[in-house]
Amino acid sequence: MSAPNAPKFDKPFTLVTTVFNEISRLDNTIRDIENQTVRPTEVVIVDAGSRDGTQERLERWSRESTIKVVVIVAPKCNVAEGRNIAIEKSSYDLIASTDFGCQYHPLWLESLMTPFNDPKIVCVAGAFEVKEDLIDTLAARADYILQRGYKLVMDEYFVPSSRSIAYYKHVWLKAEKYPEWLTLAADDTIYWYVLKAKQVPTLYVEEPYVYWLRHTTYKGFGKESFRYGLGQGEGKIQFRNFVSTIIETSLRWGLVLTLPVLLVLILLVALGTSVPALVWVGLLPILFLQLTFGMRSYRFAWRSYQMVKNEKYNLEAFWTSLYLTEINRYQHLKGYYQGYYTKDPKKVKGAAELAKILGK
Repeated sequence: MSAPNAPKFDKPFTLVTTVFNEISRLDNTIRDIENQTVRPTEVVIVDAGSRDGTQERLERWSRESTIKVVVIVAPKCNVAEGRNIAIEKSSYDLIASTDFGCQYHPLWLESLMTPFNDPKIVCVAGAFEVKEDLIDTLAARADYILQRGYKLVMDEYFVPSSRSIAYYKHVWLKAEKYPEWLTLAADDTIYWYVLKAKQVPTLYVEEPYVYWLRHTTYKGFGKESFRYGLGQGEGKIQFRNFVSTIIETSLRWGLVLTLPVLLVLILLVALGTSVPALVWVGLLPILFLQLTFGMRSYRFAWRSYQMVKNEKYNLEAFWTSLYLTEINRYQHLKGYYQGYYTKDPKKVKGAAELAKILGK
């Protein structure tokens, strides 16, 4: 949609969000919210128990802003719990959701909220991107390659993030709220799966007015992959992808054994030693699978590199992206396995109820 030409929005709405130790990013986020062309009537923020001055900064904002800012402290709450608390405490029926710590174009809320001028619209999902000029470490450059510059395609496979989505409270209730039984991540993914299963019509805003600030270290990306895997495993969603990833990764890692064996066999043949045909019949199909299906992620990384390559995203960044692929895959599989086989009764029950909703 063309947000700059859209009519302004004057209905009251609440912006909800959660925070935890965001002091280093908070001033930029507050500035961006204050500078919106359509400002929220109310902001409700749930702090999970920050210890870095986040709560104090938010409370100062609540005293200084002409926007009504409500700060709720809920120590150790997870993201889903925080979102639900914020929505329950909101004064208005129309909700906009985000993740504090992001940055925002001044037109973000205007683009997200003006579709609600049409009374038939009940849910709007926004795009997001990464500020390329903030990508300044080798690990971040590698991730940027793997994500193809974060150029989102909002097709049937697109999963909206709650860092940029808006809906009426009755939509949130229809989705049975955010899944509090999760440990941490994947709450917005499951929320979207339920909305889709219940056929809630959603309008997409394709202009990426939200800027997602990314990690700078391999450890940061690895932890993120683990959290995503854990949440998906707890929800028992995307199981086929999990199995496919196990097979692909196992085949790729198996090359560590297969290639030396192949080299030995080739050397034996070169020295005149006969190698039984049965050995070749067993080895070559395995090698074929390893080099085709097993190297699929590396081929994807190469194609992604071709799309963004320049002086900044060079061969060094490409080779690093392969290293980051292995970190992310291992951590995601580890998290998924741990989540999928959890014995926590609350998570087992939540996953079973989700399966019924999704018709699995």
